[in-house]
Amino acid sequence: MKSHIQKLPLPEQSSFVADRYITPYFETPWHYHPEYELVLIIHGKGRRFVGDHVSDYCEGELDLLGPSLPHWYRKDEGEKQGGSLVIHFREEFLGKDFLQIPEMQKILLLFEKSKMGLHFGAKTAANVAAKMETLLSCTGIDRLMCLLAILKELSESTEYSMLSSPEVIGRSNRENDRLQKIFDYVLANFKQEIQLQEIARIAMMSPSSFSRYFKNRTKKNFSHFVNQIRVSHACRQLIKGNFSISYVCQESGFNNMTNFNKQFRKVVKLSPSQFRQKHRV
Repeated sequence: MKSHIQKLPLPEQSSFVADRYITPYFETPWHYHPEYELVLIIHGKGRRFVGDHVSDYCEGELDLLGPSLPHWYRKDEGEKQGGSLVIHFREEFLGKDFLQIPEMQKILLLFEKSKMGLHFGAKTAANVAAKMETLLSCTGIDRLMCLLAILKELSESTEYSMLSSPEVIGRSNRENDRLQKIFDYVLANFKQEIQLQEIARIAMMSPSSFSRYFKNRTKKNFSHFVNQIRVSHACRQLIKGNFSISYVCQESGFNNMTNFNKQFRKVVKLSPSQFRQKHRV
């Protein structure tokens, strides 16, 4: 399935879209749209790609993504089911000038921050999850009031982190299709050496042109992106298994322990052994 500018149908007698999505409809490849998106993961785990950000996701996590911010939630291959509660809405869903009134300034600031993608902490996510479930069973003005209550909660939360750099925005379908092919190749081959010439061939570019292109589109070097994927995989192995660190190093695509430790510290800010100890306490 090709990535694209997603066009969301607006239900009759409603100013926004809210629904529950379960595999296979949970995953839409690398895409963007003019609406804000609030996504709550309710089933499965995998990797999120938001702008130039890559990280793992799991059940119970909550993100708010601004308009035209490219994203992709890729369910792990071993996961039989993926699912999410999602709300899509445009900035003017309450009317063109509604956000300019004094009472809406906190929500207006929330929208501005969401242009880089916001990931909320567990307490906020749990509170909002209950409200999202309620919203799905409501109609009319009660449904609208539920969304306003959710936005109020998010605007007042202090437990959040930014996901992407502000420069990353969605581009044309052709550009998204090319990035999708690059991401797919890396995710299928990160455990082995990835040659610049081969990935450039997939992108139908020369190696030098590809390096400039990838940096321009994602705001990071291709090698750094690959290392992020490898470190993400290593983190999972360190948490869930009793594998030796040297085994995790090789299994994650790093060819020596020195480079593994260096890249792991660069991404996680801890050594592999410190990370394992922290997450097993």
